[in-house]
Amino acid sequence: MQDGRFPGARMNTPPRRLIQYGSVMLFPLAMIIYDFSAYLTTDLIQPGIIHIINELQADVTLAPVSVSLYMAGGLALQWLLGPLSDRIGRRPVLLTGALIFALSCLSMLFVASIAQYFVARFIQGTSICFISTVGYVSIQEAFGETDSIRIMAALTSIVLLAPVIGPLAGATLMTVMHWKLLFAIIGALGLVAWALLLFKMPETVISQGRGFKPGEVLADFIAAFRHPVVLTGSLAVAFGNVPMITWVALSPVILIEHGGLSPAAYAWTQVPVFSGLIIASAIVANVVKDPTSPRFIWRTVPIQLTGLLILLVGNLLWPHVWFWSVLGTSIYALGIGLLYPVLFRFTLFSHHLPKGTVSATLNILALSAFAASIEATRWIYFHAGGRIAFHCAALMAGIAVVILVSRLLELRKRHQEASTDNRHLHGNVHKE
Repeated sequence: MQDGRFPGARMNTPPRRLIQYGSVMLFPLAMIIYDFSAYLTTDLIQPGIIHIINELQADVTLAPVSVSLYMAGGLALQWLLGPLSDRIGRRPVLLTGALIFALSCLSMLFVASIAQYFVARFIQGTSICFISTVGYVSIQEAFGETDSIRIMAALTSIVLLAPVIGPLAGATLMTVMHWKLLFAIIGALGLVAWALLLFKMPETVISQGRGFKPGEVLADFIAAFRHPVVLTGSLAVAFGNVPMITWVALSPVILIEHGGLSPAAYAWTQVPVFSGLIIASAIVANVVKDPTSPRFIWRTVPIQLTGLLILLVGNLLWPHVWFWSVLGTSIYALGIGLLYPVLFRFTLFSHHLPKGTVSATLNILALSAFAASIEATRWIYFHAGGRIAFHCAALMAGIAVVILVSRLLELRKRHQEASTDNRHLHGNVHKE
């Protein structure tokens, strides 16, 4: 007797379904490897960044610039890749990006100056454009709202192992091999991701025969930048990540150069920070029934603010103890990790604009904020108050997130009500 739930169940046996499921999941696996590798270019190398700067005979104040240029690279192609993937498809664009990333990592074998190192870091940073603007959009398009949030949260929880094990592995591996070989290993992982994408990435965009017309692309971007949901959601994502990204950029200087920690000890301080993000992603993927509910979203806010207050108050009371910086950042990471997948989904789908262009808009705004915040907090830390002023900036970013989330929820509610009214109107028209 044929199973009514699965037409053709006789032919589609459990092993066959398992094989089909495994084949479908190879695309997210490729994205995990690609994104994991991109993270490693920073997290595996950060414990040795002071050594790299010294080896290349540069000033130690340039250490955070490696991350700034990586973010700038992530910003550079956003204007092109989103609209381009809307027109020619996601697949060819993402395949090109994966190959560029792998080759830029392998090029580190030939770096001989700080300028060459920074150029390679900039090119590696373009992986952000391809991963977030094209790859993650494809996953969002392939699944429904709740499923895509859970899949992205699960993917994030795996990818974020890189910031946990990366510093530990980097600190250990740099005692036995040159840092250039670490980049070569990352490049090899990039080639594996490219091969998997080549064979298993689906195309989620049907070509509409539109050419890449600058005027049309500009009009799409203007509409996206002017759309209140896109603008509010993008700024919420940007400010939400500012305390994390500035910590990644400046923590080697704070903890190693000025705190006296060894690279290995520094690596261990990053474990609780990124464990907070991993735990949050696992909770969203496996525990929370409806991560889109306002009740759940508002419950994340006290966690974020608690972490930021610990950052500031702990350093005011015990200014020579780095423990409070790590503890506060870790608690904040848990709170923002619960919220991030929802913010991304709301920003991308609470309207009817082209998703590639919207994703590019989100990333342009977010990465601009990241790069600017790194340089601003670098100046603040070195010239305007040290750790206290640095953590004050994080608290201000957290307060901005609360305001923006409140506004985003209001705008999403309006969008849902308008969509419901339109469906009812169309239904009445069909009945007539």
